Amino acid sequence: MKKLIAIALSAAVFALGLVGCGGQASSSKAYNLNDIVTAVESANPVANPRDVDDNFITLDMMLDKNDIEEYAGKVSNDQADSALIVAVKAVEGKGDAVKSDMEAYKTSISTGGLYAEFADKEAAAKDARIVQQGDYVVMVVANTNGADYSAIDTALDEALK
Repeated sequence: MKKLIAIALSAAVFALGLVGCGGQASSSKAYNLNDIVTAVESANPVANPRDVDDNFITLDMMLDKNDIEEYAGKVSNDQADSALIVAVKAVEGKGDAVKSDMEAYKTSISTGGLYAEFADKEAAAKDARIVQQGDYVVMVVANTNGADYSAIDTALDEALK
């Protein structure tokens, strides 16, 4: 009986030790949104850039401002260029909702919607990247001047590590 109690206590202490280690590893990392945009822009230059603003976020992208804590981004002000970089820090727990809204926006611009008159823009939008890291979500559409999605993917990986 004493052996069973000793084994049970040892197992309980071991389990608590594992739980304690797991709790420490679950902290989330904070990212600087402007640093993300700058890193991605080095791989995906934005022609004639303008800053993403509330109107673009809510009226063009149809994102719910109630789901967003902060954002940063650049979009081309040149109608023939598709370059777009938007980094969002969602309200805690709303990262999936923001990503879903970005996926809907991607669909709208890549299926004969917004970019219908510019085949190159539509093709770039079809391959757009939407990357989520917890409550941070980033969307990138390559520019139409030959930006390489492999370079964009590398920039995203580096910015979000």
